[in-house]
Amino acid sequence: MGVYALLALVSAVAMASSGIIARFSGLAAAELTFYRLAVGALCLLLFVGLSGRLALLKGKPDWRMALNGVLLASFMLSFLLVINYISLANAIMLVYLAPPLSAFIAHWLLNETLDLPDASLIVLSFFGFAMLQQFKFDLVLDAAQLPGLLLGLLSLCAYSSFLLLNRRSLPVHSQLQRTFYQLIIGACCVLPFLTGMNMPTTDDVLWIALAGIFPGFIAIYCAIIALQHLPTRVYATLAYLEPVTVILAGWWLFNESLTPLQLGGVLLIILTGLLLARRHKAALPEIVRPASVQL
Repeated sequence: MGVYALLALVSAVAMASSGIIARFSGLAAAELTFYRLAVGALCLLLFVGLSGRLALLKGKPDWRMALNGVLLASFMLSFLLVINYISLANAIMLVYLAPPLSAFIAHWLLNETLDLPDASLIVLSFFGFAMLQQFKFDLVLDAAQLPGLLLGLLSLCAYSSFLLLNRRSLPVHSQLQRTFYQLIIGACCVLPFLTGMNMPTTDDVLWIALAGIFPGFIAIYCAIIALQHLPTRVYATLAYLEPVTVILAGWWLFNESLTPLQLGGVLLIILTGLLLARRHKAALPEIVRPASVQL
């Protein structure tokens, strides 16, 4: 599938690890989000420093980096607030409209031509995601759930904008630089939500470190590289490996049942991702030629 498709898959799996870490650690949602971003930035700084490439982080962030940092924090925090108002199934369904929505927007705004086979595969991948949810979502919301719907739409828009803006990043800025500033700015945006936050205990340190390394540094860095090089429609489909990972982790680690319908959704998402990546495998070298991966 190519190195960039692999990085998109790594990002999806690393993103999914945040839910596992949350369940084992017991950390509050805002605290976990802050540690994920702030410690992720620290991990990247250590990585760059130990490899002797601190010069890559020099320079002021441009407006895209600053806005993406805000969008990153908005997406995470809005989703955490959504589940206080509407069902988890509805919240996840809203947020995960972002990948296919981004692919269709890219067709109009980024001149990424979306033909019928590609569009069909994207729709099939979303149908597979609905199968993971066992179609348990209620489109009829009462007044008490309206704030949840609005927050869900905010999370959806923030996630879609994050994906699309990282597709339009300037080549003069390295992937490491963009990742660092987006994580730092995102962490600063979470600070106002940390009122009453206590110092972490010794038992929390391991989970804080894991949150920073996997769903923080690795997930965001790999996503930024993949988004710069893959067509949005390919990344959008591969991103559905995240809910697949969550479902499989719940079955493996927490003895949660995996129904035949969910298993069918897992297989459908994997199949559509492979088919879409294969369709564009020949075109990837042309897409990635202008830039290089900075690992």
